[in-house]
Amino acid sequence: MKTATCDYCNTKTIVVHRKYSGELICTNCFTNRIEKNIFQTISKYKMLRSQDKIVVGVSGGKDSLALLYNLIKIQKNNYHSKPIIAVTIDEGIRNYRANSIKNAIRFCKKYSIEHVIVSFEEKTGKSLDEIVDLKNNAEEHKYACNFCATIRRRLLNETAKELGADVLAMGHNLTDVAETFLMNVLFKRYKLIANQYMFKKETDELKKYFVKRITPLMKIPEEEIFLYSNLKKIDYYPSHCPYREKDPILRKRVLEFIQESKKFSPEIEFNLLNGFLEMSEILSNNYKSTSYNTCKECGYPCGNASLCLYCTYLKGVKE
Repeated sequence: MKTATCDYCNTKTIVVHRKYSGELICTNCFTNRIEKNIFQTISKYKMLRSQDKIVVGVSGGKDSLALLYNLIKIQKNNYHSKPIIAVTIDEGIRNYRANSIKNAIRFCKKYSIEHVIVSFEEKTGKSLDEIVDLKNNAEEHKYACNFCATIRRRLLNETAKELGADVLAMGHNLTDVAETFLMNVLFKRYKLIANQYMFKKETDELKKYFVKRITPLMKIPEEEIFLYSNLKKIDYYPSHCPYREKDPILRKRVLEFIQESKKFSPEIEFNLLNGFLEMSEILSNNYKSTSYNTCKECGYPCGNASLCLYCTYLKGVKE
């Protein structure tokens, strides 16, 4: 930050320099533009409809609490939807999740938001820490993030379904979207990219299994969510998951590549987002729908396998 004239209100004050656009913007205009960005993203991509029942995935970190804060305002002022419900997944990570849940509980209490907490241990019989300890010496070793992503995704979706949600809102920011898209390209997951097309028609068949996911923060870089949350004095838990910090997962290396690239190409995350939006539309229009198996344990779609990944992990944990 430095003292200069804001490009929006022409006031000489402390400003933020947005390197990707060259803008100089005061803190008041900055927070207003962030909130406008979120509202416009929801509107442009038809993420919400009037009277939708919204469930928000809330970890207690900056992204999910900034999202929930904005959805509370948008829901009251524009969409008049049913009361929002926050859902927190407690993976059972020592010295981490219990702390962030406290922030989520305080925030929901402050804004009178119904808050549901679902634990790995309650649903699978083991915490993530216990799963990792159990699988550390397994023949086919997997990192904590492999188990966590699959189980957490399923529990969020199942809980949202049980609560009668029309949409499940997630706090994925621009950095997250850029990172995921680049990973999917590297692994040649083109069908997955096609399935993520924003305007893909929802079939009755898939509605039976999945709650529609929305990502209203997808056009805001992570560092701007950080600054916004601090300026709005949102009480969030600041630390990252210890497993992501220590495990040599590819996702972390992709993020490091993006962050390094931003030093000489500040707009790179936006380029990746636009690439994702264009590519997902092209692939969605060109991929023909194919038949798929349903998991013999839970009934969810599972491609060519007989067990979905969630049930495969669950079986391994219970054996």
